Amino acid sequence: MRVTVVGVSEGPQEVEVPDGTWFADVEPTIRALRDQGVDTAVLTCLSEDPLTYQVRPSDGVTSSDLAPWTKPEWYDEALPWIAQHVEATGPWTQIRSWGLSNVLRIPTASGDVYFKAIAHSTTIKPTRPDPLPLLFAHEPLFLQKASEDHPGAVPAPLAIESQRAWMLLPDLGTPLAAETDIEVWIEAVRRHARLQRSYVNRPERLLEISCADRGLAVLDAELDRLLGATPATDRLEPHERALLPTRAKQLREAITDLSSIGLPETLLHGDLHPGNVAVRDGQVLAFDWTDASLSHPFLDLVTFIEEERSPLSADPRVLDAYLSEWEEYASPEDLRHALDLATQLGTLHQTMTYAHLLDHVTGPSKESMLRGGVWWLRQLLKPAG
Repeated sequence: MRVTVVGVSEGPQEVEVPDGTWFADVEPTIRALRDQGVDTAVLTCLSEDPLTYQVRPSDGVTSSDLAPWTKPEWYDEALPWIAQHVEATGPWTQIRSWGLSNVLRIPTASGDVYFKAIAHSTTIKPTRPDPLPLLFAHEPLFLQKASEDHPGAVPAPLAIESQRAWMLLPDLGTPLAAETDIEVWIEAVRRHARLQRSYVNRPERLLEISCADRGLAVLDAELDRLLGATPATDRLEPHERALLPTRAKQLREAITDLSSIGLPETLLHGDLHPGNVAVRDGQVLAFDWTDASLSHPFLDLVTFIEEERSPLSADPRVLDAYLSEWEEYASPEDLRHALDLATQLGTLHQTMTYAHLLDHVTGPSKESMLRGGVWWLRQLLKPAG
């Protein structure tokens, strides 16, 4: 597919990237430009169809994007900061950029290092005066503190800049999604459950290190608004919207039922899928903790289980291993029932995530979040079980 690039001094250029490239995955475009002798970075995506990027130095092209990394001068601060902490052995490469994050890869003598800048309530302004709160954790701060609490349980940043929500991370390895050894999957879910259990009696610590309170009571309080008139529900078909009041009643009953089982609320990753777990030298670590919160731990399984793309994520041995870590709180039967309920409520949790993001992004990033919210709503309307 062809991509149009504007902002370079030579004028608009076109490059070829693989078909189906998602607009936020900018590395193919950056590499194609380098092949043409243009060394640059994407500032923002101006259009998804046709795919069009604005790049440095921009030559006066402006954008309504909110993120600080969409401004050419941002790199005048970020690149020297990176150089203070790592010694590059080659040119850096931008690999992802959109309204929620900007990620660069820097080669070093000890392996690749990744720089990540995130959207956070302290770094971006909302699009309207009465926005829904941005539910993102301050990922650099969270990882720094959580890695101090439990060394080896989460990625430890090489450096962070808390005020601007920047961090440097080492290469964590290959995605769990590529693993074919069932034992690695079992180890992944056991480690995650143990990390969650380590914060069971420390909810105040999770709030202190920037996790949002997104417990079942919060979900209950938000239910009517989330399934009422919203930009996402407006995109449903009329027959789908007609199902929402009945579904709201069922979900409220599921919240009550899940609460009664007695599992404690604790750390929730919020976007725990097999592509956000890495394996290196036998060590399994979840990354991308921007959605970290205080909530019901089982809600993480709604994103982790990808039966079609990653069949091992739904393997009974993997799920049984995860549930077995919680047997001090409930019987195996109740744990299985809790998992069924959490599958429904995890979908509602994701619907809430996407609804709140809309007030903090613009352009293609906002449209992407809206599509995601509609997708989760449709999952929510599927019959339970």
